[in-house]
Amino acid sequence: MKANKKRIVLSALSLVLVFCLLAGGTMAWFTDTEKVAGNFSAGILDIEVNPDPENGNFTTTKPMEFKNLRPMLLDNFDKELVESGDVNNLENNNQDPENYPEDNLPIYFRPVHIENRGTLPIYIHLGMNATAGNDTEPVLYGDNKYEIDQNQYPDKPCANTLEDALKIFVYKKDGDTWTRLENINLNKETATSNEKICYDPTDFIGAGEEVTYIIGGYLPSTAGNEYQGQHYHGALEVWARQVDQGPYDHGDTGVDPEFITVDVPATLVNVSIGETGEVVESGLTIPMTFAAGTTQATGSEVMEQIEQFLETYSHDGVKYKYAGSYAPPTFGIIDNGDGTYSASFEGTDYKSLRIDVSPRG
Repeated sequence: MKANKKRIVLSALSLVLVFCLLAGGTMAWFTDTEKVAGNFSAGILDIEVNPDPENGNFTTTKPMEFKNLRPMLLDNFDKELVESGDVNNLENNNQDPENYPEDNLPIYFRPVHIENRGTLPIYIHLGMNATAGNDTEPVLYGDNKYEIDQNQYPDKPCANTLEDALKIFVYKKDGDTWTRLENINLNKETATSNEKICYDPTDFIGAGEEVTYIIGGYLPSTAGNEYQGQHYHGALEVWARQVDQGPYDHGDTGVDPEFITVDVPATLVNVSIGETGEVVESGLTIPMTFAAGTTQATGSEVMEQIEQFLETYSHDGVKYKYAGSYAPPTFGIIDNGDGTYSASFEGTDYKSLRIDVSPRG
């Protein structure tokens, strides 16, 4: 009987151990749970353009005013851009105020400040579109196209007449110098096939940063009397997009012009004085027009345009007529690749066109 009791006790202990092992499989561990809020906010694309050189605060309500433009050679035009320590002070350019009526100094250049007020870096695009003008333009001609009579006719409603001649350039700061961006002309009406009608920088503008460009209004030396006092009204458009899209890629260009203009260097010699004549004026530049694609000017084309030039030319109050030319009346035409063309006297002993003249009787 004693042996049986021991076996019963042992069996009971075994059962207790089994239960303990089973209970151990369902025991709990210490745990903890926390919640973190997730708030998602999209970035902001926000630019501000300030074309107002007199206003320190950004505003797009005041237009850029360009005035008293005159036809110029391109190199001379670039030299007019003079910054006197303040990019906003560009009204005087290279001109002496005493040479102009009050409040009518030439303004060929205007700064444009572009500020990224958003929270994302951006690429930008600059373009220009013509807009309607609600003002008037003068009718200038009198009895012929060489005699200007501003008061003979009443003004006509503005028709953006200057659009057919004006080029609109963009200048960027390069070190301490403002440099004209090559092959950019924001006026699609005068853009040639190798000129883009927009500017798409490849440098992005970071959030809170700003950039400044200068817009220049240029009248080529070929702009004639018909453009005196005429207007162009346009809107400078600045677009922005996020950098993930990459820079804008606009290959838009203008159309090839039907005619090209060549600035021909010339010297006028009065052959009525002495045996070899006397120089009337040297260092002249005569703009001559030829059909697009012309590579060699003919004698008849050159003579005709010399005579047209002399119709309006005078020196010290004396007018002259064409009397011939010792230098070859023809020259080659070189495409400079930037929308301009040069006269070439290669193969001759001349560097310019010598034009023999005599005073008109």
